[in-house]
Amino acid sequence: MLARLAQRIATIEALKGKTFVGANVLDSEIGALDVAADGSIRTDRDQPFIAVYTDVSKAEGQQDLRALHRSGATDLTIEVGIAASMTELDPETGATVIVGLGIPVTDPAMEFYLDCIGRQVVNALTDPRSAWAEIWRGLSSGVNRVERRRASDATGVRIAAHQIVVNTDLLPDPVFGETVAATSIWTKLLAQMEAANHPRLEIVRALIGDPTGVLEHEAQRRRFGMTLDEARALFDIAVEPAEDTEPYVTSVTSERA
Repeated sequence: MLARLAQRIATIEALKGKTFVGANVLDSEIGALDVAADGSIRTDRDQPFIAVYTDVSKAEGQQDLRALHRSGATDLTIEVGIAASMTELDPETGATVIVGLGIPVTDPAMEFYLDCIGRQVVNALTDPRSAWAEIWRGLSSGVNRVERRRASDATGVRIAAHQIVVNTDLLPDPVFGETVAATSIWTKLLAQMEAANHPRLEIVRALIGDPTGVLEHEAQRRRFGMTLDEARALFDIAVEPAEDTEPYVTSVTSERA
């Protein structure tokens, strides 16, 4: 769904350069952190990272016939991982320290590092001066809950990881081919992607659709999932001989003779 995709894009762009991991913010990187059959945690990353996923979505209490555009409550997962091998050499002291933090690699230091990044994530997504964070906030009507989880593994190379799971009421997808208002979050998203020369811009544009040549009743039927007979019964379409044309019927009145 487009809203899930947009939420990931906004999250990733809002976090890049705003935490200790720098630009190492990954989009749905399945292998970034993995649990082996024996329960041990492993990673194929060589630098501390943030991986962003959209997980479970659930839209309940549907009242709009067969509309499929609602996103519902959606879990956004922000996963942060570090391993004891992800170190750098301090040129002044010659000591091996955690990348970006400059403190020796110990288990408490790794947990400290992850908690710091958790705080930086919150700072980035609530930043009033960030255009991407503004889009992130505009893509949902609110946050239902926030869960924070931790995992660690002491077998082989020491690995520690935190997850922040933010459940948001994600906005519905725009109806394909329907005109998008100039004030819409989708217009703002496209403008920001264009300004950033984002590589997924044209794909997102194509998924929103071009309203050229789309009849009003076609967009209305797509929005609510109406059958042709239902649209006719509701007078939500031009009379049958002219269904492939407009004008769009907005109301029907009757007068007593």
